[in-house]
Amino acid sequence: MLTSAIFLLATGLLGISPSEAKSPKSISVSAATASREAGPLTASSNTLTLTRKQSPKGYNARSAAYLLGLAKIPPSDHTTTLLSLFIGEEFATQITFGTETFESIVDTGSSDTWIVETGFSCINVSNSAPETEAFCDFGPTYNVTDTFTQIPDENFNITYGDGEFLTGIIGTEEVTLAGITVKQTVALVNLAAWEGDGTTSGLIGLAYPALTSAYAGTNPHADNSAAGEQIVYSPIFDTIVTDGKSSDLFSLAILRDVSGPSGYLSFGGLPPVTFTENFTSTPILITTITGYPVTYDFYTINIDSVLLHGKPLPGSGGPGIQYIVDSGTTLNYFPTSAADAFNAAFDPPAVYNADEGVYIVACNASKPALDIVIAGTKFDTNPLDLILLAGTDANGNDQCISGVADGGSDPGSDVYILGDTFQKNVVIVFDVGAAVLRFAPHEHYVSNDPF
Repeated sequence: MLTSAIFLLATGLLGISPSEAKSPKSISVSAATASREAGPLTASSNTLTLTRKQSPKGYNARSAAYLLGLAKIPPSDHTTTLLSLFIGEEFATQITFGTETFESIVDTGSSDTWIVETGFSCINVSNSAPETEAFCDFGPTYNVTDTFTQIPDENFNITYGDGEFLTGIIGTEEVTLAGITVKQTVALVNLAAWEGDGTTSGLIGLAYPALTSAYAGTNPHADNSAAGEQIVYSPIFDTIVTDGKSSDLFSLAILRDVSGPSGYLSFGGLPPVTFTENFTSTPILITTITGYPVTYDFYTINIDSVLLHGKPLPGSGGPGIQYIVDSGTTLNYFPTSAADAFNAAFDPPAVYNADEGVYIVACNASKPALDIVIAGTKFDTNPLDLILLAGTDANGNDQCISGVADGGSDPGSDVYILGDTFQKNVVIVFDVGAAVLRFAPHEHYVSNDPF
């Protein structure tokens, strides 16, 4: 999930609706630039444990599915869709600012590392009215200490796709992440329009530095103008690499179990999970979703094809069809024809529900065989990930949805998604230096996740 060249203070203050804010105005795909050849991989000594966090609003505004307009959003604060349990899911880990440790959201689509500071002002996302701090529902707040140094004449200003926004100050702080301590440029949030989860206090951005959200001057209203030009700085992963404390790659393993860790994020090497260490590489493409007032960059790849019972589904892959690799999106989103064909292969067949934007399937349906072919290598999907328990109906009966959704019918303009349905079955290395994503099969493992 890179955020944003912010033009003005906030969509809420400007009278822009959340639907307008999240509507992408353009989607472009470009190749990443390599600085070295891909090299051997070893186990990392700097690993973060991930935990799942559920947004009370029922969606993850930083997910590719949300920003592409693919996810059906609950129509009110008191209504949920079948998918809302899943698109509201994010991953968080621990980060230390000075001597204070917090839980923060991990976001591979944005670049800034920020934390909310004690005494911040809270704004209602819907109507811009002042609220109590508790209304924004952050976790613990950061107390400024002597290790923080404010950078003069700069401000922080970021808006997310659903109208949430944050402003504050820019400075440097001793930050520790995965056992690595660096002097890092960070943002302290002192004004927030936010709908939190009650536990996380900030965000850790792991994407490219091109669209970091620092601006010249102290007036957020002037940002992205001649008086408030964007100031690009080194995000935390870049700083870790530049300081020689990690090689320029990180790896991600999303786990299925609900009682233990939700996954691992490792810097400079491989995570502590059992998998087949036979990696397949494919070039990193960057998908930029540009809207008003939010811009995101996502790690993206081409795939060869989607296989159904070992046979390629026409139009599911090839050089003109891109797939975003996004841990913030739960389902896989395939081209319409491929999604329809796959879901018809359940027994009994899954049925598309336009109101929900998902395929409804019997919880005990027989599951088809699904594989993703990347750079000539076939990656199978564990049947456990093909049917997700989504709740109960009015009679108390379980309702389930397919792990594959419809991503659109126009490969010329649509970009598709490999979400957690796929990612629970692989270990992914984001080899930024070599400009490739590297995939290895995650060995099938016993799970207590009912999804």
